[in-house]
Amino acid sequence: MPEAAARRPMTAELWDRRYSKQGYAYGTEPNDFLREVATQLPDTGSALLLGEGEGRNAVFLAGRGLDCTALDISKAGLSKARRLAQERGVKVKTVAADLGDFHFGKGESWDVIVSIFCHLPGELRRQVHAAAAGALRPGGLIVLEAFTPEQPRYNTGGPPDEDRLVTLEMLREDFSGLEVVGRALEREVLEGSYHTGLSSVVQLLARKLQEPSVRYRRRVDQAFAQAQDVNQRVTELQDPFLSVAGHALHLTVKASEEVGQCRYCWLPEEDCICRETCDQVMSDVQWVLLCHPLEFLRSSSSGKLVASVLGGDFLVFGVQAHEERLEEVLAGEVLLLLPGDGSRTLAEWSDDAAPDTELTLLVLDGSWEQVQAMRDVIEARRRVMGRPPIPCLRLEEVGDFQSPLIDALKPGAGRGRLSTFEACSLFLREAEASRPIPESSWQAAMKGLDPMVRVLQRLLYLPPPVPEEHSEAVEALRAAARSAPLREGLRRCRVCGAAFSTPLRMREHLVGRRHCTAVAVHAREEGEGLADLSPEEASRIFTAYSTVPLSQSSPEPPDLALVRLRAQGLLQRRSHAASEEKFARRTVNVNAISLFNKDKEVLLEMRRVFLCSRLECERLLGASVVSRPLSTGLVGTVARSLEGTDDGRQDAQGLSAQGPSGPSQDNMKVLAPVPAPKAPSPPEAHRQLAALCVSQGYVLRFDGFESLPSGFRCVFRVQ
Repeated sequence: MPEAAARRPMTAELWDRRYSKQGYAYGTEPNDFLREVATQLPDTGSALLLGEGEGRNAVFLAGRGLDCTALDISKAGLSKARRLAQERGVKVKTVAADLGDFHFGKGESWDVIVSIFCHLPGELRRQVHAAAAGALRPGGLIVLEAFTPEQPRYNTGGPPDEDRLVTLEMLREDFSGLEVVGRALEREVLEGSYHTGLSSVVQLLARKLQEPSVRYRRRVDQAFAQAQDVNQRVTELQDPFLSVAGHALHLTVKASEEVGQCRYCWLPEEDCICRETCDQVMSDVQWVLLCHPLEFLRSSSSGKLVASVLGGDFLVFGVQAHEERLEEVLAGEVLLLLPGDGSRTLAEWSDDAAPDTELTLLVLDGSWEQVQAMRDVIEARRRVMGRPPIPCLRLEEVGDFQSPLIDALKPGAGRGRLSTFEACSLFLREAEASRPIPESSWQAAMKGLDPMVRVLQRLLYLPPPVPEEHSEAVEALRAAARSAPLREGLRRCRVCGAAFSTPLRMREHLVGRRHCTAVAVHAREEGEGLADLSPEEASRIFTAYSTVPLSQSSPEPPDLALVRLRAQGLLQRRSHAASEEKFARRTVNVNAISLFNKDKEVLLEMRRVFLCSRLECERLLGASVVSRPLSTGLVGTVARSLEGTDDGRQDAQGLSAQGPSGPSQDNMKVLAPVPAPKAPSPPEAHRQLAALCVSQGYVLRFDGFESLPSGFRCVFRVQ
């Protein structure tokens, strides 16, 4: 092709001649790619269509509810666009202008900008694309399809000038400030008489992130950048996990990349929900989330939504790039959203605060033990700054709340339990009465949890009901679970995918009815007979269908990081004296305590905050106690009783089998509950239950009781 023909200018006169012919040069139906992504576009808002010609795409989007503006250099083409809009019964605004001279308007003007086969010279293309990205509103989208440099050999349409053709890499560079999803492919393009067959195209959908989302991604990228350094430092902190936070971060990120996880939504890449956005819920509450390094990248963790949905800042403990912001937060007026001894409700705090007091809430994300460890560190930093302890706020009512996330992870366990993000959403509900927060903001926030819950429900196996005739088999499997051996190291439940950091926690899970029901279902599907199971057969079936080593499964990255930390000897057990000093100073909220002797050490395991309903409290603890010596096995029973299970007493021997035998009966006295004619009050019952936990000088002493509308919160002190 002659050079002059190849670089023929695409003038208004050229396009007017094309569009003045009878009929529509590119047809009246919308572009196939635009139709494909239409469901991802907003139902209302403003849309600008570049190089729109005869209006087929503008008319399509106007019919879906968008306020469309069709921009083109050809007045003849726009005249046809108005005619087509009138025939279809929609309104389309038309603007005749050269894109080189067009002003996209002041920033954040458009919800959608569409460019379908709008080919421009390279320099002008970059200028127009930069202007388009700047003119998008937060959350706005750019939809683009264009021919690639391979297109001329197909001879099925498109400009002959290669400078007007684009690659996906060019477009990613043009829209580098946006979230880009794109692809290059061959497809049939049949649009009027000028696009006539198999073509080489590039398709792109780009979204302008809202500022909090941009900040969240920047924080995550900073964590990933630090994790690339294998020479992480070790700090001298009381908590062994936080002392090696850098190593934990490095190993977690490495595991995340191995299993193919999206770094922003923390779900498998094939289940990524980053494009499923919801409107951000803004309020006068300044949220700051501090994530434990062994909670970072956990797929079931909801803390990340505090940043992406509630607009909060996102920090990971141990990331050096986040330290300056954390120090700034700790030096200022900040509150902790954390129940516990001395915590207050928002209403109580508001009574003493000035009317216009800014509310900055620091939220700690991780297990209860991880949260307490981080709290110890930040309080120590506050003391160095000469600042008082951070006041804590708690929720007023949680007992009737049904958590969709916890129900997805553990069906039926969601009432009265909260994930981190759900606690923050419920805080907004309580804040509506005293803060300038739009009504029902908390409900809008909760919608941000829906995509994550939907994916987790699909990924986690939930067993179907087992026929009544197999109920005895389930009980036989539960009996086998209590004595089944568990080897050292982390294990992963083959049925539900949950990983557990200690054999005790895995044991508690395995003896549950849900797990054993799932084992029975699997065994039946594999042709195993479940009728009249002998103990030996039940043990064989249970072992075959229950757990697998983490090294042979696809675990959560933090769990795999924990295995590798231990394998590398980075997690050293503290001395008995250090542990005694640590626990003697700490007041904790607990709902399960496990004490047993192993290698002349007393191991202590604490679980999440103990909140029970009044009825449940009276049912489980409504009995007086008398003093009498019991065997070591009862120590396990204490843990089960505190957790509120029905079969704790029967599990005593199974739980005590987790380690070598405990202290001798002569050195250990405990109190065992016996029925009483009249049940004591719940506070008294808790005091009596606390007296059960006595082992080699470690005493779990009741140290405060608080009555809440939803139940009771009990504070214990370990001495």
